[in-house]
Amino acid sequence: MNRLLPGRGTLGRSGAVRSRTEGGIVRTPSRLLVVLAVVATVATGCSSSPTSSGTSSTTAGSSPAGAAGNSPGITATSVTVGQVDDISAPVAGLFKGAEDGTQAYFDYVNANGGINGRKLVLDASDSAFQGGTVTSATSRQIAGDFALVGGFSLLDSSEQALIDAAHMPDVGYPLSPQLAGDPNVYSPLPSTSNDYPIGFMQYLKQQYPQAVKHVGILWANATASTQAAEVAFERALKAEGFVIAYDRGFTPFESSFLPDVLAMKSAGVQLFFSTQMPDSYAATLAKEMQQQSFHPLNVEGAAYSNQFVSLAGGAADGVYIEQQYALYLGQDASVVPAVTTFDHWVKHADAGATFEIETLYGWASAELFAQALKAAGAHPTRASLVAALGQVTSFDAGGLIPTENPSANIPASCWLLAQVEGGSIVRVSPTPASGFVCSPGGRLPASGWQPEHR
Repeated sequence: MNRLLPGRGTLGRSGAVRSRTEGGIVRTPSRLLVVLAVVATVATGCSSSPTSSGTSSTTAGSSPAGAAGNSPGITATSVTVGQVDDISAPVAGLFKGAEDGTQAYFDYVNANGGINGRKLVLDASDSAFQGGTVTSATSRQIAGDFALVGGFSLLDSSEQALIDAAHMPDVGYPLSPQLAGDPNVYSPLPSTSNDYPIGFMQYLKQQYPQAVKHVGILWANATASTQAAEVAFERALKAEGFVIAYDRGFTPFESSFLPDVLAMKSAGVQLFFSTQMPDSYAATLAKEMQQQSFHPLNVEGAAYSNQFVSLAGGAADGVYIEQQYALYLGQDASVVPAVTTFDHWVKHADAGATFEIETLYGWASAELFAQALKAAGAHPTRASLVAALGQVTSFDAGGLIPTENPSANIPASCWLLAQVEGGSIVRVSPTPASGFVCSPGGRLPASGWQPEHR
């Protein structure tokens, strides 16, 4: 999962390795990159008017109780927070998962008495993929809500000037690089610029010393950002001694990868990576590899879904999946109790929830906020919330994510390896039965990079 800083490079469809300038990377959900490809081909000036996403609160402008301090959004019985998501556009239902996850955690907390006697209320707005709507919704929420929690928008950079001017605490997973390093933003999964995690690469090099000399890659060639992600990924591979034999960027409108399969087989590819490839594409590719009796070590970076397994059928067996979060679709329920809690309350919040990765981000953001709100005491203010967030140096959402440092905006260098076995996705070695494989300092910094301490 990778969020990207701008990079540039040559496009094209040949199998030759491209010559490109190096770019930086911070993390983002891989599914987003296919959406960005669609955005690049659809008129971005959507004419949709702002709409409610369905769980908006009517209490957003409540006058704060005196005992609770002078911050907006606080009453004697409730705390209201704001959120802006891309829901009706550019793709219908795009980031509904972020709202589902945030609401689900709030429902869970409220069912257990709230925080310091107050219920948590979500004031959610749909951006309709309009920068002006993001700005107006955020302005209203800053005026009437206690904090921003769990928002997910491709246009979240439109919030930054407002957030900075108001010193508004924003607890979430920002998509724009500028907002990712903003001092008012606290993320359950921090982002750093211009570095790349290399622990998994080091593991592969140790286990498969010959295969890493014969690497094939297919990556989402959707925007300058996806190109930058691939630059950073391949830079890290080369730094670890991997040799790339085949390398092509695919578009979001391709229906077959048979020419790639044949070319990689001819080139002697032994280790294959797909980066930013959606599950339906990965399923097609797995079937075509099986049909051509081409069986490299296949590592997917975005295929963690029930849909991939059902679409690929037996061709999915043996495929590896590397990711930075627990198997939250239920596979880890016996070893990570938070998985059961997460799955139950997401279904409670939205019976039709699709459990996209944004759902996990919304849940984790809500949990980080609730933890800080509790620490802020019986009479919380925005200032005391920020002070409490500044003390959260270790956070793992009950094991759903690696142990992160939201206070200093320092990410973990951890990963999990799973594999499809008999139609099921299971943890495999060297991943422990619960938790992650973590390599302190296991990130490749770009020239001049420094940790983003606050």
